This record gives sequence, structure tokens and C-alpha cells, in this order.
Amino acid sequence: MLRIETIQNRAQLRDFVRFPLRIYSGDSPWVPPVWREEMMRLDRARGPFFEHSEAALFLARDAVGDPVGRIAAIRFNRHLEVYGDGVGFFGFFECVDDESVAGRLFAAAAQWLRGQGLKRMRGPTSFTINEEIGLLIENFDEPPTLLTTWNPPYYQQLVESAGLAKVEDLLAREVAFSDMDLRYLERLARAGARNGQVTIRQANLAKLETEIEILVKIYAEAWSENWGAVPFSRDEFLKMAYELKPFLLPECTLIAEYDGEAVGICVALPDINVAVKACGGRFGPLGLLRFMIARRHIDLIRGVVVGVLKEHRNKGIDSAFGARTAKELQGTRYKRIEFSWMLESNLRVHRVLENSGAKITKRWRVYERDL
Repeated sequence: MLRIETIQNRAQLRDFVRFPLRIYSGDSPWVPPVWREEMMRLDRARGPFFEHSEAALFLARDAVGDPVGRIAAIRFNRHLEVYGDGVGFFGFFECVDDESVAGRLFAAAAQWLRGQGLKRMRGPTSFTINEEIGLLIENFDEPPTLLTTWNPPYYQQLVESAGLAKVEDLLAREVAFSDMDLRYLERLARAGARNGQVTIRQANLAKLETEIEILVKIYAEAWSENWGAVPFSRDEFLKMAYELKPFLLPECTLIAEYDGEAVGICVALPDINVAVKACGGRFGPLGLLRFMIARRHIDLIRGVVVGVLKEHRNKGIDSAFGARTAKELQGTRYKRIEFSWMLESNLRVHRVLENSGAKITKRWRVYERDL
């Protein structure tokens, strides 16, 4: 008696957005979205994603009409423009522990993607690789940091029972600033910059629009060869930057220059998920107060973006970023940093981070199957 319905009105969308509350208890590590923003994000009339791409949202209901699962089928046109590989995506997957429910949801998503002329289904991504991506498969004790995901352990079985298999793993590494081997990082930075032409400066947050041009250019070029990478547009980068601007730390928003030319960027942010969880994703007067109080107790920094242009990757720039960030934050309330996420196959970065003291703490998996 299971029914799969396509979201077509605001009441259905509200059920889709709020469904995770049935899966996650109050003491779960899961962090809710900011509910008002999530409603807008998934609204076809208002969500920025729908300005350039398409998606269908599906909700599973049981015999009495209660929601028991959800999924989105996603046609990300920019991915198709870059790769031309016929890959569509699934995302926003949440489900009770029932393989038959999950199977029906994946079947609905696959049917929609086939109708779009696509050949493979990959995910979870919500909506794109530049947003939340991956299914957590290791370390379910720690809460997710800013812009990363958390899910129950049984989700792995649900996804794999629907015929999806690993295509890539994404890793997080974490280290306490007091445990970082700064001498190792500084030695790499000195060796790479021995000609004195590499300098590191703070981004000018008062002139964010000007600095955005540098961030967009380097992000697009530095990640162009990474698996699945799709560049941000300038407007998308600017929107994200202004949303996060209240939380940006000048000492953690860095630009590397070689002979006066910008060649690398580094952005690390306080883990504001701690405060979002404290207010339950609600920003009324009481929620805002809870958010502000919890924000004072954040002790983790998430390294979100580190990118260096290919021709400058042997100049110790990424090591210089790490050493400078750690030095700036020593003695502050920030005690730890999580570097996430990184491709499992990015051995060069993993080697540097491991040698500096950062251990693998989380693993997310991206799945794929033929349609």
C-alpha cells in the first residue's frame, strides 16, 4: 500500500522538507537545515538551482498517508555541459529502515532521469557537487560540520540494495592545532618559496566583490581536473560569500600570490553547524538567541577550500596556508580544524596532511548505477 507522489504544491513540499524530523531524534548528531531557507531552496519558483537545471521531488507515503521516505531526481545541466556523460543525480534521500520503500524511491528517481534522456544515476548530491554530497559510511558518532552530511548507518544498505555501487569516496581529516607539526609545514613552504616570490595575504573582506573575481578564477582552474568538478558561476560564488560573510575570519581567508599574481586561495570557517543545531534551524527571537550563545562555544574550524593553480603546486603554497592558519588561531577559542572533503584519490594532499598530524575521521561515499 505504498504510494509515491511527485511534489507539486506547497503542502507536499512542506512534508518533503520536514520529513527528516521523523528519522532523526533530538539527541542525534544530525544537524537540521535552516528550515525557511530549505523551503526556498527546494521551491521550483524560488530556488536558484531551478534557474539553470531541473529536478523532481518524490515522497513515499504508507497506507495511512504518513511520509516514510523521500528522494530527488536531479538533472544538473552544467555537469552535462562540462562532461557530456549522460549522468543524472539523486539527492535529499531520507528513508525509514525498509528496503522496499527505498527501492520504490530509487525506481521513481531512475524513471524520471531516463525520461530526461540520461544514462546513469549518481549521488547523493543535494543539489550539486558544490553543495552537500556523499553518504556517510564511517564515524557516526560525530556531528556533521558546516556543509557536510550525516545519516544513519543503515542508509548504506538501503542504497546498495537498490543496485548502486561505489564510484568515489570523500574523506575528512582532523587535527588539533596544538598537535600540528608546524615545522614540517613551514619546511615545505620555505623549500617551495625559496626564491621569495610567494606571498600570502588576507583577503580584503571589505572589498568582497573584488576578491570574488580571484576566488572564482582560481576555484575554476584549480579544480578543473578533479573528479566531477563543475565550476561555480560568479553569481553563485558571490551569493555564498555574502551568506557566509558574517562568519568569515580574515586570518582564515587567504590568497597566495606569486610575483604579484594570485595563484592560490584558502578559506576556513568556524563550524556554525554547532549553532544551527542549538537553535533547531529556526531563527525566531528565541532561536536567534540560542544561535548567538552557542556560537561563542564553537571550537572547530572547517577548512572548506584550498586551491592552487596547477603550475604553482610545487611551491609549498598549501603548506604555507596550513601553517599560517594554525599560527593565527593558536591561543584562540578554536582548538581543532577539519579538512573536508578531499577525494580519496588525492594522494598528494593526503600525504601532506598526514605528515602534519591530521588523521582521517570521516568517509562519505558517492554511488552510481546504470539507468
